[in-house]
Amino acid sequence: MPHHPHSRASTAARSHIIELLQDDHRRLKRAYREFQRLDADRDGSLCESIVRRTLQEMRVHAQLEDELIYPLMRPIVSDPERVDEAEVEHEVMTLLIAQLEHANAADDKFSARFAVLCEYLLHHIKEEEGELFPQLKRATLDWESVCDEFTGRREALLAAEARDPLSTMPDAPPTDETGLLLSSHRPAHHPARYPAHESGSITSRKI
Repeated sequence: MPHHPHSRASTAARSHIIELLQDDHRRLKRAYREFQRLDADRDGSLCESIVRRTLQEMRVHAQLEDELIYPLMRPIVSDPERVDEAEVEHEVMTLLIAQLEHANAADDKFSARFAVLCEYLLHHIKEEEGELFPQLKRATLDWESVCDEFTGRREALLAAEARDPLSTMPDAPPTDETGLLLSSHRPAHHPARYPAHESGSITSRKI
């Protein structure tokens, strides 16, 4: 029996997906505020804990959006280029995360790198919640099927993070010696490290 796009179940499924994404945004904001109240020299272990947790959450969040949410958005938003920009912002985020992966509070620029990452993501969040999410909410989709795939994929990524914190992160885009992004493409000799998923499998599930 086909799902009705305007049923209570469909509305609840849509709300659940967007609420999970916005929960991630709220956690990032709280983590950043907490981090700003600390001193990396005095509170090094706590700073590192906040950074590690935030990186894990942002890896999973970005992977879900790249695989499932952005492909859904592209054909329904008024300006698909906004989705392209969001994807590129994720590529830059991956580069910033890679610089923090094995750093610790004693490293030079540890606090500065995390601050730049958070400020960058706050800008990204403002655009998502202000421009993209409102259009996604109005889309007529098989939201129950989308929600099933989204939550299943989220659980798989969270489990992978629990086993190996680097397993959900694609390779950082290549850079030159200054750290500037050279290409949006993953090098052919570096296979993806995140669990396999058939990307785009829900993009056509409109009603």
